[in-house]
Amino acid sequence: MIGVSGLRRLFSGLVVLAGLSLAACSNPSVSALHDPLYRASSHVSTITAIGSDSQNGIDSVSISVTAGVLTACNNFTPSLIPCRTAVQSFGRECIFSHERGPAVCRLPLQLGDRSLITYTAFAKNAQGRTAKTTPITYAGGAPLTQVTLNILGFSISLPWETARPVWWHTDLPVGQSAADKIDIGFFPDADWGTNYQGFTSGMQIIARGSFFDGSDLFSNFYRFWKNEFNLWAGPAGGNGEDNCVRGLSGSAATVSAAVDGKAIVHQNAFRDCSDIALGGLGTSQSTLGDAAWVFTHESGHFLHGLGDEYQGGGNGNVSDPPNTWTSKAACQSAAPGLSLNASQCAQIGTTGFWHVDDGNLTTMRDRNLASDWRTASGLALGRRMSKCTGGACY
Repeated sequence: MIGVSGLRRLFSGLVVLAGLSLAACSNPSVSALHDPLYRASSHVSTITAIGSDSQNGIDSVSISVTAGVLTACNNFTPSLIPCRTAVQSFGRECIFSHERGPAVCRLPLQLGDRSLITYTAFAKNAQGRTAKTTPITYAGGAPLTQVTLNILGFSISLPWETARPVWWHTDLPVGQSAADKIDIGFFPDADWGTNYQGFTSGMQIIARGSFFDGSDLFSNFYRFWKNEFNLWAGPAGGNGEDNCVRGLSGSAATVSAAVDGKAIVHQNAFRDCSDIALGGLGTSQSTLGDAAWVFTHESGHFLHGLGDEYQGGGNGNVSDPPNTWTSKAACQSAAPGLSLNASQCAQIGTTGFWHVDDGNLTTMRDRNLASDWRTASGLALGRRMSKCTGGACY
């Protein structure tokens, strides 16, 4: 017969064994990214997949690829969103032995003109548990600017420019659609001239710094939510100038219909501005040391409808919730319902607009890499992501 002390020892032993059993089970994680994101010439593109499981270790990381030639999605007319012909599938598997540090697998690809690549990364840990990424599609090489149709024996040439995928989620879960992603189009400014290759390099600086690289506070939100965004490169036709003049024409204007928000990427120096509108147009200078911050700030306007929180900017807004108010009373009335401190309502300089200022650096006011989406601005971005995961970003 087991006494009380024996039962206690037995129970304690079972608890320890259960704890060890639970501790022995873990799930791996895997991430993947291609580099460069997009280049309009023949080049070597490298897909890097990283598997992680610090507890049980990684035994394999693999990359599965579908490649082909970028073309229109029908036989008769151009399409803004590309399709693929001459499809081939291949991949690579990297074998490890309980690798507890990052397990890195790379697959270099030689891309020619009008390449269209889709890849998925997989990781398996020592227990056989697996993880995979969402399939990502991207383009490489020079685009097709004209399509030739053969109709009843007659050849007809039509201009064609497609949105070129830079980071495109192409295998959405059941029940989701393209409305579940925020699509951003980058367009070259006229100051690039015919140097489209230079534009793609400038765009990469902005895109990587905003969505993929680094640890600066200003980019934390977009880096965390990067899988809710699709990024596209558009054709020539953008024109940004000083005094907040900006516009899209020709093929750029046509392709812009395929995206939610639009950014004209320029290299010459002038003040960047944006529409304060959902689905608006802004400018972003790629040659700045803080180019990614500037884009992120401007995207607050043209993606989320936020107003500037500094004197001298556009302080009105169309965001949900508003991040600025036209009186102290309106700010103080709204703050409690947003779980914000009404006593922190402060005037933006002498503008007559008010915002909630918690004393920290905020991306809609402070040009600083340590800024963040604060107070009402942070709530507006959170609501936008909630809409995305709920089925419709806009």
